[in-house]
Amino acid sequence: MNTMFSLKMALALITLSATLQVHAALKTCEEEIKETNTFLTGQGAVPVNDITDLATTLRTIKNFGRLPDRYITTEEAKRLGWSGKDSESLWGLKPTNKKWVGGDRYSHPSLPTPQTWLSADIDVAKGHRSPKHVIYSFSGQQRYITTDNYQHLVELAPCQ
Repeated sequence: MNTMFSLKMALALITLSATLQVHAALKTCEEEIKETNTFLTGQGAVPVNDITDLATTLRTIKNFGRLPDRYITTEEAKRLGWSGKDSESLWGLKPTNKKWVGGDRYSHPSLPTPQTWLSADIDVAKGHRSPKHVIYSFSGQQRYITTDNYQHLVELAPCQ
């Protein structure tokens, strides 16, 4: 019995050690976004403006399996009175004030299947939807961003 306990403890320590090494190897989300912005700028693409906000969104998805509370789906926004037109700000209506669109299903031929992919706006200004989005799945750690309304997807490395 004592040998079995020792074996289980050794296995637990190895697992914990491996987990800590992987966690320590991950960049912060801010570092990953800055590197991605450097890549985007080098490609002549628009970078992400609010690095801190996107980092918070990525952490919330990773740690809690959901978007931050400010997000509502397009369907929810329309149910609350938003027309869905690009020219109309979500912030023009009291029920959608300070909300951003996120959580809608998204598909693209270059995304891995059979995961369900979702999209959320980033860099929202005055309630108007942005051409910048984060694409994510709750069934894996892969995340992508687009800053040109889904024309090009750039994969983000897992971050903490």
